[in-house]
This record gives sequence, structure tokens and C-alpha cells, in this order.
Amino acid sequence: MARTGVGGAAAAAVAVAATALLCGCATPSPEPSSPPAAPAVLLEVLQLRGDVADGHVELRVTNEGEAPLEVERAEYRSSRWSAPMVHDEPATIPAGARRNLRLQLPEPTCDARPIAQVAVLELSGGARVEQVPADPLGQLEGLDDAACALRAFAERAGAVRWLAPSIPADGEGPAVLRLEVAPRGDDGGAGADGEVLGRLDAVQPTPLLVPVGGDGRRLDALPLGLDVVAGAAPSVVEVPLGPGRCDLHAIAEDKQGTILRVVAELDGERTDLLLPSPDAQRDALLTWAVERCAALGEAP
Repeated sequence: MARTGVGGAAAAAVAVAATALLCGCATPSPEPSSPPAAPAVLLEVLQLRGDVADGHVELRVTNEGEAPLEVERAEYRSSRWSAPMVHDEPATIPAGARRNLRLQLPEPTCDARPIAQVAVLELSGGARVEQVPADPLGQLEGLDDAACALRAFAERAGAVRWLAPSIPADGEGPAVLRLEVAPRGDDGGAGADGEVLGRLDAVQPTPLLVPVGGDGRRLDALPLGLDVVAGAAPSVVEVPLGPGRCDLHAIAEDKQGTILRVVAELDGERTDLLLPSPDAQRDALLTWAVERCAALGEAP
């Protein structure tokens, strides 16, 4: 009887083991985990006043979620610009906060078709956010207008650029900027030599600078009346300027006061050429404005 009990127990044990094996084989594989939900983020692209002179835009990132957003890299691509714009400095954006990621504008494409664009965030841990960014200030369709107008004038009439200025550091006299105009020649559609390709009509004042006449009086605009003639030698126009205001805080905080607007004509139509000052010219103009105001007795 004892042997029969032992044999029965052994048989039972084998049966239990077999059942366990069978159960193990029949256990379904665990379901793959779902990818994490995309964070709640709003992406916008805009250009602030301080971005204009040096050609930047801002990718504004608003964290609408409940956890910090760890941005490793950001990119903005647009059919209006020739290359992707990249911000590769990591940024932490707390829940409910927003940050502006500054992007350098490349050369424009001057593509007149409707804009195609996308903004991308690469987040820590490998997550990715991709959106068509919002345009809160309504700027993106026309953001390349100034650069494209200048390019069109250069391609069809002549190149316009700043030469080294004459800016008295002590403020004892006007600042004289020097604008070079280099007409196109008969080199493939620009026009036969002697043909008028375009015209420079006037230089407009800015919030910081106003054109002045030979007697030092302020002008509403500096008349130029310069025809751009195919095959002609480059010419240089002097642009004498006085301070438009003597508020030292305004001078110190200037954003666009050294961007000069030249009213021009191309193909019989008005076009405005916006000419930012190179860094050295801009710095010299701001220093001169303070000294010139003092010399005129108009400093606060």
C-alpha cells in the first residue's frame, strides 16, 4: 500500500508539472507598450523688432502640458527660405511657460507660391513634435519681401550697397553715409548699354535718423533722382544724416533706426529697398547720435 501511495503521488506530481508546462506554452505574449502621448505644445514663428536688423526670426514654443519640456533641437523649414533654420542649444520649458528659440534667416528663395512650412522639436528621450507653425503676427507670407525686392533690383537694374561712411565720432557734423549703385551691363537680358533699367528716387528718414540738406536742416526725404543706366560705371551717392531724436534711452534701445529705406522704381513701378547698416556702420551711427545731440545742445 505504501508503494502504491508513493507511485500515486509521483504520478500526480508529473501531471501537475505537465499541466504547468502546457499552461506556460499557452500564455499569450504581453502586448507592446503604446508610444507616449505627444506633449501638448503650440509652435509659432514670428519676427520681433530686434530681429529685423540682423535677420532672425523666433520659433516660439508654448508648453501647454503639465510637465517640463526638454528641447534638444529645433528646426524650421519654409519654402520661402533656402535652407533649414536650426536651434541646437538645449532648452527647458516649464509647464505653462513659453520660450522663444532664435533662428538665423538664410537666403530667401523668393518663391511667390503659397508658403509651405513645418517646425520640428526634438525632445529628450527621443520624442518628436512636428507642426505647421502658427503665424500670430501675420508676417510669414511677406517676411522675405525686403530681401527679394533688393535682389530683384540688383538682378534687373543694379546692385546697391553701402561703402565705408564718414561719421565724425565727436558729433561735430552730420553723419555721411555712402551708397554705391553698380548698374548691370548688357550681359544677358539686363538691357542694352544706355538703357535706363531703374531709378533711385529718395532716401527716407528712420525713427533714429533724418536726412539733412547742405545747410544742416532736416528734410522730409533726401531726393536722389538717379537713373540706373545699363553699362554705366558705378556711382556713389552721399547721404548726410542728422539725429531724428535725442532721447538717449531710445538711442540705446534702437532696433531699426539704422535701416535706411530707399524709394526706387523698377519696371515703372515703385519698390522700396531696405538697406540695413553693417555692424560697424550701425555702431558708429549710434555713438555719433549721442555726441551729435550733445553738440547741438539737444541732449536731455
